[in-house]
Amino acid sequence: MTNTGDFRRYSYSRELSGAISAFSAEQGSAAPKRRPRTETEPELKVVNGVKKSYAEHLKEQRAARVKAVKICLSALLIFSMLIAVVYSYVLKNELTKEISKIQNDISIAQSENTRLNSELDALVSMKMIDEYAVERLGMTKIQKNQINYIDVSEFKAQREKELAQKSPDDYAKALK
Repeated sequence: MTNTGDFRRYSYSRELSGAISAFSAEQGSAAPKRRPRTETEPELKVVNGVKKSYAEHLKEQRAARVKAVKICLSALLIFSMLIAVVYSYVLKNELTKEISKIQNDISIAQSENTRLNSELDALVSMKMIDEYAVERLGMTKIQKNQINYIDVSEFKAQREKELAQKSPDDYAKALK
């Protein structure tokens, strides 16, 4: 055992001579010798008390068994609770894996949807439709002289006149 003063003198001393004088030959670094015990160890004694009856022994044994059963049940309860906690962590882990798998599937489906939409946009553009109609179907673009306008106001007025002349019975006959 070393003296703590030795370390303080050595650690605070900045000179080599102070470090050498800190470890003198008088103080060794070996552990001190054990001293003999002067106290007497207490001896175990058997107490010769009053003898217990058979009923008292049975009562003590039952109490000890009840205590042992309580301890076993408590240990079983703690063990089952531990198993339940571990099981809940296992379920949580499985559900987390399933959620991450589904999220991965969703992201793959979304990227596939984006790709298909861009492909559809490329196929359905007006230029592609015009090219398909002209090249494959043999259609031509419409000319201004091919457009005919119809005035429906005359037809509309004539139709209203006919409806005004008809009675509700005529409508019922027309429905039958």
